[in-house]
Amino acid sequence: MQIITARLTVSENGNVILHRTRRNYEAGSGKKNSVEISSASRRSTIFSTENSTVVYAQIGGTAALPCVVRKFNSGVVSWLRRKQEPPTLLTVGLTTYSADDRFFVEHVRHLQNWGLLIKHVQPSDEGHYECQVSTHPPTSIFIQLKVTEAVAEIIGAPDLHLRAGSVLRLVCALRDSTETPSYVFWFHDRNMINYDIGIKVSPNRTSSILEIQEADQRNSGNYTCTPSNAVPASINVHVLNSTEEENPAAMLHVNCGNTLNTISSTMCAILFPYIFTCYKR
Repeated sequence: MQIITARLTVSENGNVILHRTRRNYEAGSGKKNSVEISSASRRSTIFSTENSTVVYAQIGGTAALPCVVRKFNSGVVSWLRRKQEPPTLLTVGLTTYSADDRFFVEHVRHLQNWGLLIKHVQPSDEGHYECQVSTHPPTSIFIQLKVTEAVAEIIGAPDLHLRAGSVLRLVCALRDSTETPSYVFWFHDRNMINYDIGIKVSPNRTSSILEIQEADQRNSGNYTCTPSNAVPASINVHVLNSTEEENPAAMLHVNCGNTLNTISSTMCAILFPYIFTCYKR
């Protein structure tokens, strides 16, 4: 009777190599005594989450890194941070080993998801994370976290001109936002105006719209859009009354003073006929 022995090694590309002794009848047959098993195929039998998945999270928000296990057996799921060598152990099972209490595992049992949650995301959290199952040898997938900074942007900034009696409508859009803000406050100069009479604010997931019917000169000034989780944005509003519309000098002052402030007074006077014609159109 011949005893067959086998051993496992891991190649440089992460594949598992099964080595075994040749049987007597295989001697001289030219058959290989090792079989290389692709790491990709091993991952696909264990993980439902794709390797190299990219997750986006904004500064101050919560990052959710997925790790759905397809075939679990008796292995344990761990998360590691691949920022440096050796990797930093974050969690094992449901237990957090990191001294940073922003890291913890959210286990959805019926989905077999062992997701890593990172609260109050910081720019330094960006990088690669490893979800590892303690098979023999261990099998892992890598998740890349990219951190963004959410920024508010008011359409038409930095200056908006409109006639008295017109509708003042300001749209504040959110860029690079991964979470809905819990609130968006609007300020006129230094006063919060969301709930003032005559003010209508319409929020949604990606923007906030401010409307004022029949605006007058009292509505001129600086308006600031301040989301709970994004960098604020501002715009200067100029409401022109009939006297200013009929007075070329006033019109010249508004347009040159605010939108052509880099042009000297001499150049502004030269360009006045063109500016006035464009404004009237």
